[in-house]
Amino acid sequence: MMKPPLISLVGLSGSGKTTIVVKLVEYFANAGFRVGTIKHSCHPHPLDAKGKDSWRHKEAGAERTLFVGPERMQLVADVESELSPVELAGDLLKDMELVIVEGFLQSNTPKIEVVRSERSLEPVSTPENGLLAIVSDIAADKLPEYPGHEIPRIEINDIEAIAEFIKGHLGLAEPDGKS
Repeated sequence: MMKPPLISLVGLSGSGKTTIVVKLVEYFANAGFRVGTIKHSCHPHPLDAKGKDSWRHKEAGAERTLFVGPERMQLVADVESELSPVELAGDLLKDMELVIVEGFLQSNTPKIEVVRSERSLEPVSTPENGLLAIVSDIAADKLPEYPGHEIPRIEINDIEAIAEFIKGHLGLAEPDGKS
């Protein structure tokens, strides 16, 4: 098993990934799990504002800048190439009991795809690149079949069923002996 255990939620923009990730984080955190998340963007994204102190540190040549406040911190680091979710979780979130990744569609990490009828009628992932389940508002008989693979369909609004699938797939025990 990966350390920390990791699951990706993928899907087209506007499919509801963020909503489901937030609900899953709440579910697992309320159950006592230490949960970390990774949010992927395919587009360059400025993490700090031009002219601010941390931006100036990076512009001056700092390889990494850690911005720290009373309740949060943010790391800005240059990378030679995009790191995988497994590398990121292993380096930065290794003390978490579960890491939920939003995005990284092209990675081979275990993934659940969110397919919402108003966005698309078919998943873009396959079992060959890690697809484990489909979360959807589309009836199971309308989704594609994957010969040789059992890919369950979970109702898009059934957060408990999604969480139970994740727990079962990752072999997550209840924290602190809870059951």
